[in-house]
Amino acid sequence: MDQLNLPRDGNQSQEGKERRSWPKNSYSSTPISKKVHAPTSHELSNLLHKTIEAQIIPRLLMQHGQNRPEIDSGHRGTTISSDEVKHFAELLIHSTNDICLGYIQALRLEGRNLNEIYLDLIAPAARRLGCYWELDEQSFTTVTLALGRVQRLMQELSPDFRNIENQHKTLSGKALLFAMPHSQHTMGVLMLSEFFIQAGWNVTTVANPSSEEVLSLCREQAFDIVGISISYELQWDAMQELVKAIRQCSANSQIGIMAGGALFNAKPDLMNQCNADICTLSAPDAVIAAENILKSRV
Repeated sequence: MDQLNLPRDGNQSQEGKERRSWPKNSYSSTPISKKVHAPTSHELSNLLHKTIEAQIIPRLLMQHGQNRPEIDSGHRGTTISSDEVKHFAELLIHSTNDICLGYIQALRLEGRNLNEIYLDLIAPAARRLGCYWELDEQSFTTVTLALGRVQRLMQELSPDFRNIENQHKTLSGKALLFAMPHSQHTMGVLMLSEFFIQAGWNVTTVANPSSEEVLSLCREQAFDIVGISISYELQWDAMQELVKAIRQCSANSQIGIMAGGALFNAKPDLMNQCNADICTLSAPDAVIAAENILKSRV
């Protein structure tokens, strides 16, 4: 879910994984500080001009003289390419919020829907940012600022995203979504909550909760689903214990517990060892799995 739930580039094999979920018996960690390399004003200017000339103007010209399509009216072209993901990641690093939002709106004018943009552009671009830091191509400060820009863009797009009719919507319930205590990477939880809300769920999210806060919420409110995002292997034992404790104290004796996040993307074999009811690698799969849990109780 912290992906969250998060394809077109060197992560092609990972993309295949993100389309699956693993029922049991049946949105990368935040980097540590490294050297800082700030882009020069010349680099910023070049990137801005390249963006306008190579991306935004051609798309607007394509719309000139044609009937303007309804935003998010449906996919009309090829899938979002690895080059587009790379370009968007560079925009997140070097440009402004307005330029990044303009790039997204240009894609929407082409007929790309926000679900596709979230899953095939924003999530992989965020993962690429993490790779830049891991390969020491960008500094901690640069990557952190760019990821902050991702969250602001998602907040800007949120009203439109939540209003999109979800064709799979059948049942809705009450969900608690959070990243494991002491996590720093929470973008996946933000993205996951957007998909649940879009599908009609009543969602509670908690920023940086302690285990005690999570258990207190589960005792006080009858959640149908608890979704846990895990980023580090060091959190594994704590998560397994937390899952057990949630089951024991939950106000809902039939509560469903799902787990996901960057750790499962890096080590998918751990899904078979997890004691949650569902393990999933993508936000849409998490929503479908949660709805299946509700259906099984009807």
